Amino acid sequence: MKRILAILLATLVVPAAVWSQTVSFTDARNKTITLPAKAQRIVSLSPAITENLFASGAGAKIVGVTTYCNYPAEAAKMAKIGGFSAKTISVEMIISLKPDLVIGELSAHESLAAGFESAGIRFIAVKLNTFEDIYAVVEMGGLTGGDEKIASVAIASMKARVKAVSDKTSPVPEKNRPLVFWEIWNEPLMSAGPNSFIGRVLAAAGARNVFQNVKEDYPTVSFEAIVAANPDYIMASEYMGSNVSGEKLALRPGWGGIRAVKLGNVALFDGDIVSRAGPRFVLAVELIAKRLYPELFK
Repeated sequence: MKRILAILLATLVVPAAVWSQTVSFTDARNKTITLPAKAQRIVSLSPAITENLFASGAGAKIVGVTTYCNYPAEAAKMAKIGGFSAKTISVEMIISLKPDLVIGELSAHESLAAGFESAGIRFIAVKLNTFEDIYAVVEMGGLTGGDEKIASVAIASMKARVKAVSDKTSPVPEKNRPLVFWEIWNEPLMSAGPNSFIGRVLAAAGARNVFQNVKEDYPTVSFEAIVAANPDYIMASEYMGSNVSGEKLALRPGWGGIRAVKLGNVALFDGDIVSRAGPRFVLAVELIAKRLYPELFK
């Protein structure tokens, strides 16, 4: 009788143990993805996702990344599955890596979901538009393949660093905050709206955005509008190179009289840091804030 009871208890305990290992996550499609256990082989479809996964402690589980995934250094050495856009990504290459989880961005990679799922590969779609989205993806990385404690510490650190900047800049009245024109592109001339990722970074750094009242994320703007706004600073990513140098800006019609150009307040920042919705966004916030408020960050 004792032997039979032991067998019955075993049949009850084993399924419970297996069930306790399952991982479920509701993605940006509002679809619940369930894994039998934490993923052991992950493919990332964007540089931002890759950085967020490393921050969550899941870096060692990544087996494939895009050609643009260059941070941290380990990512640059991993198998490449294509570029960022869906049309450049090789589903066949990804399948050959035998992942148990593929993670992509909703806006760029949702069209690939059916192909992965028909191959029996679980796919998670995420949004990366806001700071909260970054925290959520790091948390997801810890849950599905990394370490939840590491993810929690990373999120707390990011929030603390953003708050530290805010604590220094928030006493500055809105009207006294530096007015910034962020140049996304020069032909045609494009800037960043308040709801774009860089728009959110500027706001967190204590800047007034020249185009803080537009609805578009990346509006096409006129050269005359910048002259009329007369910004205190002109900023861009280093991807723009010499196109956003003081000398080149001064040659644009009327721009020689803009306050930022006259005072040499032209700043370029590492494009990967300021453009990626990953954990390094806090560094972008800090760098821009220090450029705008050097007296507050001595």
